[in-house]
Amino acid sequence: VPEFGEPLPVADTDGFIGKGAALYHVLCVGYALDLLGPGLPHPVRGVRDMTARQLVARLEGLPWRTAAWGAGAWIDSLATAAHWNLRHGDGGDNGHGTPESLFGWLLTRADPWTGMWGSPSAEEGRLQVVNGYYRLTRGSFAQFGLPVPYPERVVDAVLDHARDARHFGPGRENACNVLDVAHPLWLCTRQLGRGAGGYRSGEIRDWAERQLTTVLPRWQDGLGFGFGPGAAGPGPEAGLQGTEMWLAIVWYLADLLGRSDELDYRPRGIHRPEPARQGIADLG
Repeated sequence: VPEFGEPLPVADTDGFIGKGAALYHVLCVGYALDLLGPGLPHPVRGVRDMTARQLVARLEGLPWRTAAWGAGAWIDSLATAAHWNLRHGDGGDNGHGTPESLFGWLLTRADPWTGMWGSPSAEEGRLQVVNGYYRLTRGSFAQFGLPVPYPERVVDAVLDHARDARHFGPGRENACNVLDVAHPLWLCTRQLGRGAGGYRSGEIRDWAERQLTTVLPRWQDGLGFGFGPGAAGPGPEAGLQGTEMWLAIVWYLADLLGRSDELDYRPRGIHRPEPARQGIADLG
């Protein structure tokens, strides 16, 4: 699905798209139709017809060293398309074993020192790696209800990143960067435990409390949240993107503190906390 008024995206040689807004529309259009009713009426052909060999070639060619966020975003789109396809009841991939190949590749390529994929840089630190981790795991491990590899190392890497003043100093936090820390911490604590005996649970709770203290006063009655106080993204003006992202973040932060039941909402669609599937087999 292209941007409104734009032509259809051109597929790459393996049949799926490689970049652009259409990748994200696999998520937002798919979840919108899912919330409204039966979901996408047809399989995503580029993923249905992709062979395991083609998928591995694509994964190996993603820009892990220079643009890990983009690599993770591509996997988020592909994994979500695979989820939609599996709902059609025919395996979703013409018998190619593509979803299984995706998880096999991810599990065998995760860095045992960080639990992540990609490399940090001197210019941005772990920003690309952590933000790419959120997108990658949201569409794959979290959506399919599978445990992430090396969760303790992920927590270490994410907490280290959260101390980077370039991205989390006063006036620098934005919805994208905070969500991309909150969700990995939340996802890993589901495996490691979030009580007093959970791995680095005290530090995680302290971080969540500080973020809530910062963001809640930014709510504007009748308007919502801005994306962030700086000029990044849509900026500080309240709008739809900032509001939907910060409401999801607030829920995840509250859940890290064991208090999400005090909220009058629970995220759905892209930000749903519960898995949509259990492995390759549909929960339904």
